[in-house]
Amino acid sequence: MGVLFRIALRNLGEHRSKTLIIGIIIALGIALMLVGNSLMHTSSRGIRRSFIENYTAHVMISGRAEANLSLFGIQGPSAGTEEVPRIPSYERVYRHAASLAEVQTLAAQVTGFTLFSFEDKGNQFGILFGIEPESYRALFPDGVTVVSGRYLEPGEEGILLSEGKIAEIGEELGVALQAGDSVVLSGLGPTGFRIREVPIRGIFRFRQEVEGLSQINFIDVQSLRALLGMVVASTRTLALEDRETAFLTAEGGGEGLFGGPMIEPGQPPEVPVSEESLYELLGARRAGSYAASIDSGAWNFLLLRLQDEAQVRPVIEGLNRWFAQEQIEARAVDWKVASGGFGSLADTLQVVFNVLVLIIAIVAVIIIMNTLVISVIERTTEIGTMRALGAQKRTVRWMFLLETVSISVVFGLLGIAGGAGIIGVLNLTGITAPNPFFEILFGGRVLHPALPASAVLYALLVTVGIGLIASLYPVAVALRIQPVQAIQAE
Repeated sequence: MGVLFRIALRNLGEHRSKTLIIGIIIALGIALMLVGNSLMHTSSRGIRRSFIENYTAHVMISGRAEANLSLFGIQGPSAGTEEVPRIPSYERVYRHAASLAEVQTLAAQVTGFTLFSFEDKGNQFGILFGIEPESYRALFPDGVTVVSGRYLEPGEEGILLSEGKIAEIGEELGVALQAGDSVVLSGLGPTGFRIREVPIRGIFRFRQEVEGLSQINFIDVQSLRALLGMVVASTRTLALEDRETAFLTAEGGGEGLFGGPMIEPGQPPEVPVSEESLYELLGARRAGSYAASIDSGAWNFLLLRLQDEAQVRPVIEGLNRWFAQEQIEARAVDWKVASGGFGSLADTLQVVFNVLVLIIAIVAVIIIMNTLVISVIERTTEIGTMRALGAQKRTVRWMFLLETVSISVVFGLLGIAGGAGIIGVLNLTGITAPNPFFEILFGGRVLHPALPASAVLYALLVTVGIGLIASLYPVAVALRIQPVQAIQAE
């Protein structure tokens, strides 16, 4: 083997031009692949970190829905019109999830859509996350920064508006909002169209914003439940006396109820109407005044942060088994499903990039193969002489394999070194996202690519693979050369 290796190196030195052509192709291809994979790996990690730490946590539990369901509601054509399912048997689900040793902290959420209404100036669409402030902040301790006003207090009615939404309302409608103002919300739920006015407690920004999610605003969960009409019928049985039910069985077709004049003679024909009188009819808006009619146990999602990200799959599988055993129409999914199309974006681009790399690799293999075939034809005499002196076919095969693999490994390592250098420079300088699409892809405004060990190993394997595949046909051509034919050709 040592002799064959020296022969291979000598042949590479004698055909320097062909060696350089093949080597440069390999080095450039490997460097391109390494840089691309590093960028894709870093962006995928950035998107994952952004969503887990700011929006979805590791695991999301929801009710089952026929349509695609994410943390931001129903996905697809029915988005905004179909009601987001509630978690059935929520208390049981919560107790079971909280009892899991892998769960570090958890919080529930209601998701809804609204229109911010400004009388004759117009409306603005928004996404509302109904939360319980303490548990949600414990789940995402660094997720948001309040830049004006303050965070919601437990049991307090109010809304937190995002900086992006404040700016959008100001630019498009000319309305300047600030903490302390009130905003009118319009919502459509199963009980019809509802309007609610809530105070703006604060203005916030996400620590790591994702373009397209600037529509998200936080509101106390009871206000959102009221806006969406998440009501539950009372289960209390009322005991009525005979005198209170007498009119129900009265004869005369209800004459006792409607037979007389609607207004008593002594009653004024007109009664002044004021805001206070309407509130007396509708009930005073004090803390807990609508708790009897609003379903305080209604939640769309339960978000779990785990002790270790490696536990995500076992926890999801265990939860779904438990749901099936308990016959609870709920499901657990990971952050990618919870994020809707955002989580799969990096994976899709990775597939596209790998297809492009495969095309480039095929072109490189063809070029290398043709170059080696020309080299074999030029060395017909050498090969024939070796065969005439007793060299076996496997000797010729090993000689060409060593030559090709040597070129691939040497120039592949050079390509890896060059790619690592490019990644190092980009890591120091950073790549600024040129538009909102790349902000989603980068998981932020600036991407600092890193070089994972898996990308280096993958590049090495591809290097060796290119050498082996590219040598197959040239070796087959070399093995067909007969000693007598080679000597006659000379």
